Amino acid sequence: MLINQGSAARLDDATPWNGLYERAAEKQNDLVSEVRTAVEYGMDDPVDSVEMACTAAETAGAVVQALSSPWALYTPQDAATVASALFVQLQHSADALLELRRAVGRIVERGEADLVTPAGGGKPANLGDALETLQSLSDTIHGLVARHASTTVRALDAAPSSAPVPADAHQTVVAVAALLTEQHEGDVTVNTYHEEGDYDPETDGGFGCGCDVTILGNDEEYNFHRGDSEWSVTRDSDGQELADGSTIFDTRETLSTSLKTAHPQQLADDVLYVIATDRQTAADAADGLWAERARATRQHPNG
Repeated sequence: MLINQGSAARLDDATPWNGLYERAAEKQNDLVSEVRTAVEYGMDDPVDSVEMACTAAETAGAVVQALSSPWALYTPQDAATVASALFVQLQHSADALLELRRAVGRIVERGEADLVTPAGGGKPANLGDALETLQSLSDTIHGLVARHASTTVRALDAAPSSAPVPADAHQTVVAVAALLTEQHEGDVTVNTYHEEGDYDPETDGGFGCGCDVTILGNDEEYNFHRGDSEWSVTRDSDGQELADGSTIFDTRETLSTSLKTAHPQQLADDVLYVIATDRQTAADAADGLWAERARATRQHPNG
């Protein structure tokens, strides 16, 4: 049975808006862990400052790319967690601007740089103007977060959601099969290899429950399954039969998400895309063959 983890709000009045960020960051995340390890080790010199600033810039750009995906978020609750993290990022960015201003001030105090008086209106801006702007930008960002963070995060967290969210890999397989049955013209069959209740999601080793889905189309038999922590589609015609009667597949189509509990429609769309691409490739090949025969006939009308 599919569940909808986003159907009820996860934030209560006692939990601050940044609670969603803190909860998500505490989950296993190699990228977050690496940064936290660096912080614990200590950052006291220019190399650390430059590396962390560059890392933050790259991370911010990566978030933009991640959110641009059509399946970047499944539910308003996913959006609430991302919003919580982005508002925290804004706070840290505002604080970093102030620390940059103070760090430049310490360079000046050591006599290793000259800080000129702000030029004022009507004159070209100088370093003094720039440092004053950092203070103003920091105040503006903090004010924005104070006004909008809680309202935004809580509204998204409380929004109703009807997204089908599988609880484990088996539910994902079954849900994808149901969608393919509705959206694909050929036969679709769920192949179940375990009794109900026998599958333990915590010990599947990245191979799911072992069940798969057979899809017929293009005079081909496709198989949708999970293995090596990925969702894949294989074609029966690509299989190589071994001496012991088993079949191996060196060729497979890896789908766009590896998430065990991915949105079923995302995976169904990927499967249908593979089938449609094969159909188009076959049609293009047939058109090319007919065109070649037509050219040959024109060149040798009596051949």
